[in-house]
Amino acid sequence: MAIFNKNRMTFLSKKNISRYLLYGIGEIILVVIGILIAVSINNRNQKQATEKKLSSYLQVYQQDLKQDTLMVNTILKNYIDKRKESFKIFLSDTVTANTFKLHPEGYGLILSYSPYRLQQKGFSLLEDYVNDNKSEQDSLISRIVTNHRLFEDAINNSNDRIGDDIDNNMLYFKENHPWIADLLLGKLDNPDMMSYYLSDTHKARLAVHSTLVFGNLELQLKAFQKESKQTLEMINKRLAEQENP
Repeated sequence: MAIFNKNRMTFLSKKNISRYLLYGIGEIILVVIGILIAVSINNRNQKQATEKKLSSYLQVYQQDLKQDTLMVNTILKNYIDKRKESFKIFLSDTVTANTFKLHPEGYGLILSYSPYRLQQKGFSLLEDYVNDNKSEQDSLISRIVTNHRLFEDAINNSNDRIGDDIDNNMLYFKENHPWIADLLLGKLDNPDMMSYYLSDTHKARLAVHSTLVFGNLELQLKAFQKESKQTLEMINKRLAEQENP
């Protein structure tokens, strides 16, 4: 700046106004260029910081999705698939007292379930990212947030309906069948109990519960399973590209 000031005074002393103005414009251009460079560097640093933050959010969601996938696989295998054959047996027209002796799990088909809630930590981070960057839409993040909301609402709704149905069944037994205490204690020799389990009333309740489990929840979990596989592949690709640009 001392050199600039010395040159400025030289131009003024010679009364060379045009050259002084030209020199002044040059100074302004240099200052503007400096500002633009600083802004560019700042924007680049902010972009890198945002990308790094988003990458960490994706990694958290990636781990959550892997855990959700494992749990859904377990539910499909140990809760739904194993019970499907039992529902088929007890919804048939050939059910007898002997059927319950061979398959005692039939007593509790409409009295138990295994609800599961999707992980929220990674989703919450990505949802906040979308809300904070509405002007900069990221197709992958938008896809993740949208699909997660849809599946979460559908699965939670199915779990709630199954839970409500079980609560209604328990209330019905409590108010109409005193033998429910024996059933919960594992005592299955009450003759009134078998009379109910062979009735159309029980078969109707079994059919309703079957629809909730296999007509709704199972389909939703399988759809989630398929979507999760595709989403994990997309996340893996994005993270790999960020590590090796």
